[in-house]
Amino acid sequence: MRYGIVRGVASLPPAAAQRERLQAEACDVIVEEGEPTPESERRLNKLLFGIKRGDEVLVCSLESFMRSTGELVQLLRDLLEIGAAVRILNGEASNHTLQPSEAATELLSLLAEHETRRPSRPNLRAPGRIGGGSRNKLSKYQIDYARKLHAEGQSLRSIGLLFQISPDEVWELIGS
Repeated sequence: MRYGIVRGVASLPPAAAQRERLQAEACDVIVEEGEPTPESERRLNKLLFGIKRGDEVLVCSLESFMRSTGELVQLLRDLLEIGAAVRILNGEASNHTLQPSEAATELLSLLAEHETRRPSRPNLRAPGRIGGGSRNKLSKYQIDYARKLHAEGQSLRSIGLLFQISPDEVWELIGS
């Protein structure tokens, strides 16, 4: 069976053009979805999980799957492992077909494994203020005011909220 997937999103060709292209490839079933919603994703997943050996999935762009790169790699690996092919119909001269093969499945398996084991990316933002920076936490006048508020019975938390610093930082500044 040949399954075509049409997505009506702004970044892809118009849905009518996608549908026409898939009909020209003699798709048995064409599924048309608009912007991703939980319901449309369930319908598409149901279709994709029903794919069998020898079936083909045709799209005008990999973007039609509306998945992150890691999720897309995992999906392509799963499709190739069961023996299905994926055809990307970018244009007359640039069509691509992913056929089930040991090399392709092995490569996609390695990438999918990397995606599942990948450590989270380090936070490159400087600690402290939003956007980083290296200014002093409070000016001399702010420290004096924070001491006055603390002497009047204000909590370290409320003072910290006022100056957007932690209660520990307030204590370090007014305790000295």
